[in-house]
Amino acid sequence: MTGLAQADLRIGAIVAAAPLELGRSAEPHLERLAERPLVRGVRRLIQSEPDPEFCLGQDFVEGVRLLPRYGFSFDICVYHGQLAAAVELVRRCPEVRFVLDHAGKPGIRAGLIDRWQTDIEAMAELPNVWCKLSGMVTEADHAAWNREDLRPYIDHVIECFGFRRVMFGGDWPVSTLATDYPRWIETVLWATQFCSSADRRRLMRENAAEFYAL
Repeated sequence: MTGLAQADLRIGAIVAAAPLELGRSAEPHLERLAERPLVRGVRRLIQSEPDPEFCLGQDFVEGVRLLPRYGFSFDICVYHGQLAAAVELVRRCPEVRFVLDHAGKPGIRAGLIDRWQTDIEAMAELPNVWCKLSGMVTEADHAAWNREDLRPYIDHVIECFGFRRVMFGGDWPVSTLATDYPRWIETVLWATQFCSSADRRRLMRENAAEFYAL
């Protein structure tokens, strides 16, 4: 990615993988990432872990707590059933800046919303967390979703986090399982059509630029 960024200036920052479950032994990995100026954060994928409390393991928490010394944030990528544990992870790491990817991957396809709403509210109460408005279409019915299916989830994220702590995400190319890129952009713009132009700029551009120091 660093090489690609030299040829394509649209790549303004990198969120890289790191084995944070190694605890303090993850330091050499983080040191190597810190040598690359475009790396601004770390994402250790949690959604595929069978233990819903994987992110609360002592070593994992210790690894996450290392990130501020390198100037790194942490992208949280979990399914909705892991969201409560992710909230507790953030509580245990108050010095770390977090982004909740894909709005916590709610169970849109199955119509699950109540528990997710509660967990999103709890996450938003923590001031060191931002939320990406992304990845929702792949949690809906890939072939039959419509924008009204997504609206309650989009509205709740914005209501809880406000326009100062929410950022648009494309989730491309994974999103192509359920949509093309323009349709997702159009859906977000439709859902925020009555918001001020300043708030929409924050959502679509400025919050991410600020958070990732673009």
